[in-house]
Amino acid sequence: MLCARLMKTEIARCPETLSVRACAGMMRDNNIGFLPVVDAEGQVVGVVTDRDLAVRVLAEGLGPETPVGQIMTRDVRICHPGDDLADAEWKMSTTRKSRLVVADDEGRCLGVISLSDVAQADAPSRAGNVLRAVTRREAARPLGLP
Repeated sequence: MLCARLMKTEIARCPETLSVRACAGMMRDNNIGFLPVVDAEGQVVGVVTDRDLAVRVLAEGLGPETPVGQIMTRDVRICHPGDDLADAEWKMSTTRKSRLVVADDEGRCLGVISLSDVAQADAPSRAGNVLRAVTRREAARPLGLP
């Protein structure tokens, strides 16, 4: 199966100049926790997650008008519409990322594939293998409870 068949194409995106307050509002309004960050040409320059907002904004005491570009994750993992789903699963597994941005050859954002998309479309055993690989990072760390 190709990524084009599985990817979600009706997704929210945000510019890197958007405030973290507005970004959080977009996440709330769209019931999502992940936004590709794009430049004026629609090229992916980063991603921001609800976790980024908590860890990079709240924990560091940044204000609500902080631009998303200041706190976004710049190391974006992408795949292409013509890629085989097995390749996207491999990227998720090896990078321990639960979402991939789908981009064209110029880096313009076309959609997103998430681990839940894979789980719904793929054989349960393969989806389980990807889930184990992606979540390995959480299981390996002790809880930092007071």
